[in-house]
Amino acid sequence: MKSKLVWVGLVMAALLSGCAAPLKKTAFNKESMTGLRTITITQQVDQDSFEAAVLGHPGASFGLIGGLIAAADIANKSSRLTEALQPSETRLQTRLAEQLEEQLRTAGYETVRVVLPKDAAEDQMLDLARAKQTSDAVLATQMIGAYWAAGPSTPYVPRVIARVRLLDGKTGLPLFEDTFSYGYGAPQMQTVHFAADAQFSYPDIEALTGNAAAVREGLFKGVDVIAKQVATDLRR
Repeated sequence: MKSKLVWVGLVMAALLSGCAAPLKKTAFNKESMTGLRTITITQQVDQDSFEAAVLGHPGASFGLIGGLIAAADIANKSSRLTEALQPSETRLQTRLAEQLEEQLRTAGYETVRVVLPKDAAEDQMLDLARAKQTSDAVLATQMIGAYWAAGPSTPYVPRVIARVRLLDGKTGLPLFEDTFSYGYGAPQMQTVHFAADAQFSYPDIEALTGNAAAVREGLFKGVDVIAKQVATDLRR
């Protein structure tokens, strides 16, 4: 199975190399944002595969051949997880956009959602959103959901990571930006992190793929927590 989770792969590579670059952060200045009323929320196309990754896979310690064996094993387990979760029933990116829309409306904003083309790059999001809708600001989101384990003897836990930027609708300058994570912890990445509930922990791939409803709920919880925090950060 060819993984389409490019962003998560890059994050994993940075973690494994121990050289993850500092993440950009811009705090929301609510005192200067009193005129901000309308927000366009970008929505990614829903992911169609879900990684079941073991970061400390033992095969990776045995050179190129071992690395290939590790990659094949992770790909096989990811394929099993994807089949169990059924992407059409686990629409994480749609859920994030819906939750953000609901939460921001409660906070007093007028919102509209724009679904971006598949594989839209980060630097294209503002222009793509503005081409479809004129708003005071654009909330550009990139998110991925997966299940990660630190090693072969540690459990799989949810891993939801989202990069969120609020961009001025005219200038494109960042009004807010941060990266949020849920579940699998990676302190060196300096994300705004939320621990997953203990119930969403699975000792092996059989347990992970044997209860799709609960496993799916673990990812949904992560999406909801992140959306709520973003809305809290953007309260005026």
